[in-house]
Amino acid sequence: MVANIKKWCKLTAAAFIVSTFFLLCADRLAKPDYTPHHPAELFQQPINHQCIDSVENNSTTVRGRIKTILLWNAPQRPEVVIFGTGHDAFVQHGCPVSDCELVNSPYQYPERPVDSYDAIVFNINDQFGVGSRRPYADGNQRPATQRYVFFTQEPPPALVDQNLAQYRNYFNWTMTYRMDSDIRFLYGRIRPKPSAPKTMEETEARMKESTRQLMLNKRQINRGKKKKKKLVAAMISHCTTDGQREKYVKQLKKHVKVDVYGWCDDDGLGSGLRCDTHELLTSTPECYNMLESNYKFYLSFENAICQDYVTEKFFHIMSLRDIVPVVYGGADYAQLAPEHSYIDALHFEPKKLAAYLEKLAANETLYNEYLWWKDDYVVEAGLEQMVRHGFCHLCRKLHVDNERIKSYPSLFPKWHPGRCSRPNYKSKKSPKKFPFLK
Repeated sequence: MVANIKKWCKLTAAAFIVSTFFLLCADRLAKPDYTPHHPAELFQQPINHQCIDSVENNSTTVRGRIKTILLWNAPQRPEVVIFGTGHDAFVQHGCPVSDCELVNSPYQYPERPVDSYDAIVFNINDQFGVGSRRPYADGNQRPATQRYVFFTQEPPPALVDQNLAQYRNYFNWTMTYRMDSDIRFLYGRIRPKPSAPKTMEETEARMKESTRQLMLNKRQINRGKKKKKKLVAAMISHCTTDGQREKYVKQLKKHVKVDVYGWCDDDGLGSGLRCDTHELLTSTPECYNMLESNYKFYLSFENAICQDYVTEKFFHIMSLRDIVPVVYGGADYAQLAPEHSYIDALHFEPKKLAAYLEKLAANETLYNEYLWWKDDYVVEAGLEQMVRHGFCHLCRKLHVDNERIKSYPSLFPKWHPGRCSRPNYKSKKSPKKFPFLK
């Protein structure tokens, strides 16, 4: 009798374990955004390897536990607010690898030890620095596998007060707009569609055909409508810049009318015009629609001429159908945008640029040639796509990076303001290449 009872107990226990296992599997599969009941449990909770299969590169999960990311400072920055926090943020943004959790401050869960995080992100910008307070100020050693991430969207001149030279062998990864970053946090992207030309010959043929078709379409649409009468617009919020764009614009205004929207009226740069701003975005969509409806050209001038530095204004203008950007920056625009889709102001003196813009405005064929590419490429612009790509990439890298953990001896050489250019507009020829330090 006793033996039968023992046998029955063993069978009941086994059945309970098996049924619990399948229930857990079903619950995990049905709820990909599953989180433990208590936030502190999230970074301790392993993923059940037998319940979830991973697909290389395109998987929504990676075998392993949830990777935790701590934002050390600046939780109120737009890029953080837009992405969100917790594990759900990675799921909701459709990250290919979503098994991560983002904590926006050490004070969000003060009970969590700092050494429990897989990565700590330091947001280095003109308003918030790493400052004197650092992790492990009590003398404890940081974990050997924990990554420190240097995160910034600012060009070197804006970081001059951050004293980056003091951080030697401190940061393991970089997350910035630079193309050589460990995690690229780009302001925008322009991707070719399958229909995009592959060679220069194909490009030239496509340009001719697209321009012809575009002119026909425009003539039909614009029948009975007023044509654009205004030539050039710009939105400028920083009136004095390291790249001296304000000097170029002032010179340009001597030769052609430029409507400058912003608050730089005191020194003659502005035009007394305003454009509504957004709580998180630089300008409202309505503002960009107004620019497209009224102007032929937009001055997408950066405040610093530094390697790879090109901000959201360029990509916003590129995403519109009927306005041509005039760029002023240190990025290799030929690697970012289609052939003959923008005008580079640094290849012209201001007077010659004014003459060229007026020539294009007066010739419908020449102007429309700059719009040939619109049906063959997709433009990703705006903060939402920027943060989605950036934080999704960070999450994936935490899961798949198996290389020996590195550290940067110093980031100061790459982020030295001397790497940026300050053109001299009095010279007869503007430089086509910039003296970036090697």
